[in-house]
Amino acid sequence: MPDYSAQFNQDKAKDSKKTVKKKPKATQPTSTITDAEFFLVLCLAILKDVLDWVLLLAGGIGLILSRITNLVITGILWLWCLMRLHKFPTKRFLGSFLIEMIPLMGTFSPTWTIFIVTIWAEQKGYMPKWMGKLVGAKA
Repeated sequence: MPDYSAQFNQDKAKDSKKTVKKKPKATQPTSTITDAEFFLVLCLAILKDVLDWVLLLAGGIGLILSRITNLVITGILWLWCLMRLHKFPTKRFLGSFLIEMIPLMGTFSPTWTIFIVTIWAEQKGYMPKWMGKLVGAKA
């Protein structure tokens, strides 16, 4: 039975001298979000903020319904951001959610509307540099 170990070692030495070409990483496709899509999401956010005012007039049950609608809207906006933005705006999203969960603060502040407007301004390039640093936008 022939001994192939010497030949194997020579082949192994040749293979180690070869430079391995690495494939360039594929960049993630940036999704272009249409103005119509932003308009629909903005309408959803405005509807939630208006609904907060209406539910405030309903009293105690209104605050409970406001929390429930806030959780539903949070889920919808979370899915939209995750699927369409490819870079989740964590600080802005959590900030908006936490402000909305404070009982009266969330009612009087249009946080989801501001959240969507800042994403739109960032996507369109309208966001001033100082504001981009403030909200943690990409450069």
